[in-house]
Amino acid sequence: MDPGAVMRAAHTVRDELDHLLGGASGELRDRLDPLLAEEGRQAPGPLADAVMSLVVQYGPAWERLCLLLGPDDRATVQESGRTRSGEHDSGHGGDGGHGGQVRRPVGEPGGERATSMIGRLTGAFRRRRQERETVPAGPAPETFPLIEAPGEVVAGWGAEVQVGLSPGEVPEGTAAAPSGHEPVDLDVQLIAEGFEAPGGWRVRLRLDAATPYPRARIGLVALAQDQPVTARQIQAVYTVRGQVTGFGVRALAVLDSPGLLGQENAPHPVAGTRVRPADDGEAPDVTAVIVHGDRPGRLWWTYGSPHFVTPDQAEVCELGMRASEFGRRLAGQAISLENVGRQVAARVPRGFWELLNAVAVRVAPRRPSVLILSQEPHVPWELAVLEHPFDQSAPGFLNCQAVTGRWPLGGRRPELPPPVRAGSDGMAVVYGGPQAHPLVSAYGAVQVNPVLGDVLALLGDPPDVVHLATGGAAFETLGRGMGGGSFVFLDEPGDCQPFLLAGASGAVAPFRAVGDGLVEEFYRRALDGEPPAEVLRSLRCVAPATAPAYRFFGHPALTLSRGHSRA
Repeated sequence: MDPGAVMRAAHTVRDELDHLLGGASGELRDRLDPLLAEEGRQAPGPLADAVMSLVVQYGPAWERLCLLLGPDDRATVQESGRTRSGEHDSGHGGDGGHGGQVRRPVGEPGGERATSMIGRLTGAFRRRRQERETVPAGPAPETFPLIEAPGEVVAGWGAEVQVGLSPGEVPEGTAAAPSGHEPVDLDVQLIAEGFEAPGGWRVRLRLDAATPYPRARIGLVALAQDQPVTARQIQAVYTVRGQVTGFGVRALAVLDSPGLLGQENAPHPVAGTRVRPADDGEAPDVTAVIVHGDRPGRLWWTYGSPHFVTPDQAEVCELGMRASEFGRRLAGQAISLENVGRQVAARVPRGFWELLNAVAVRVAPRRPSVLILSQEPHVPWELAVLEHPFDQSAPGFLNCQAVTGRWPLGGRRPELPPPVRAGSDGMAVVYGGPQAHPLVSAYGAVQVNPVLGDVLALLGDPPDVVHLATGGAAFETLGRGMGGGSFVFLDEPGDCQPFLLAGASGAVAPFRAVGDGLVEEFYRRALDGEPPAEVLRSLRCVAPATAPAYRFFGHPALTLSRGHSRA
C-alpha cells in the first residue's frame, strides 16, 4: 500500500464530505483535518494507517476512498478494511460517533507527541493479534444487515426499503452455510431523519433453518426539503428479546425535483456490525440506542426492553452544538458533578425516563440494568440526574440509581452485543513511578514501564486485565489511547474507545479527575466475581461528590472470571 496514495485520496474525500455524508460531514471533517495537517510531520505509514482507521467507519466516505485508489492499493485497503473496520473508531458522525481519538487537540493531555505513538501502539496490537488468530477450517455462517433502498429518492414520493439479513462473504466456489440455531424472532427498527413511515418503523422477522436470511419491506416517504439535494441515512437496529444484536446504516440522496434523478451515484453499501441472531447473554432491562442526526448536535434516541413493547419511532435530542463541544464544555466547567448531571439530564428525551421508571417498578426490588449504545462518545449520559429518583437511599445519578454500561455503536467493531464474560487470569499495570504499584503486591500484577518498547511487548500478548496508572512525563508521552487487554482500567480521564475497538471486553475511565482511592476495592470485588458495573455503582454511592465520574464501558452483566479464554 502506498501511504501517499492514501493521503491524496483522503484529501479528495475530505473535499466531498458534504455530498457523501450530508449533515454529518462536519463531524468527520473535525477528526480528519488534524490528521491531514500532520502530513509531512509524521511518518507516512502510521499516518495513513490512522486515516484509514478513521474513514473506514463512515460507509460512504470509505467506499469513495477505495474507489479513488489504484487497483493494487484498492485491493489492499479493502482487505484491510474488512478486518480492521472500527479498530480505532466507531459510530457515524465524526465528532461523536467515530470515536477513538487518534490525536487530541493541542493543550489537552496526550496531544501532539502522543499522536503517532498511539497509532503505533494500537497498530502493533492489531497486527500482532491478527497474527495469533487462526483461520477456521471452513466458512462460518455469518449474517449482516440488509438495507436495500434506491440511491436517490424524490421528496414527497414513496420509497420501498427492504430490511433483513444477508450472508457474509465466503471463499469463492463455496456456498454460505445455512443458520443452525433455533428459530428466533428478530425485530428490525429503522431510524431515518427526513422521512415518514406510514406503516410503522419496525418489522419482526422469523429466523429459522428454512429462512436463514429473512427480509421484509418498510414503506418510507421523503419529506420536503430546502436544498436541491440532501444526503440522508437509513439506520437499522436489530434486536432479539430486547437485546440489540446488530446495527446497519445506508446513505442515500433526497432530491427536491424529479429532474435531478439519475445524477447521483449508485446506492451506497451498508456499513455496520454483523448481526448475531442468537446470543446467550441476558438483555439489559433498558437499552438506549443513540445515533447522529443529519444536523450537528442532533441525536435520535430509540429504546428497547425485554419487559415492555417500546415505541417504534425515534425521539429527537438537540444539544445545541456538536456533541464533542458539549462534552468538552461539561468536562471543563468548574462545577459540581451534580450540576453537570442536571445539564445532561435536560437533554435526555422524556421517553427514556418514562421507560426507566416503568422498568424500575417492574423489576423491583432489584435495580434495573441500563445499556447505552451510542455513536457519540463525548456526552456523559451516565451522569444524568433523575428528577424523581426511584431509590431515595442512593445519589440521583443514573449510574448510581441503575447498573449502567456503555458501548460504542456503528462500526464493524466492536460487535454487538457486548460480551458478558471476560478473563481475569493475568494483570499488568503500566506505571512509571519510583516504587512498585500497589496492584503488584495485592494481585501479582506485572509492572510495565510506560516506554514504547515495553508497552509494545505487553500489547503483543496482552493479559486479561490492563491497568493504566499515572506515571509522570513518560506516561504523558505514551498518551492514553492504547489498545490493550480484555479489560482496561484508566486511572485518569482518557478515551476508552480505542481499547474497545481493538478488542477489549470492557473499560473504566473517569469523566474527569477523581482522586478517590477506589481502585483496590474495585479489583477486590470484581476479581471475586461481582460484575464491574455493580461494583462501580456501589462505590459511586460511597463518594457521591466525585466517584460518579467513573464511567463503565461494557455490558452491565459483564463478569471477570478465572480460566475464561479471551475472544
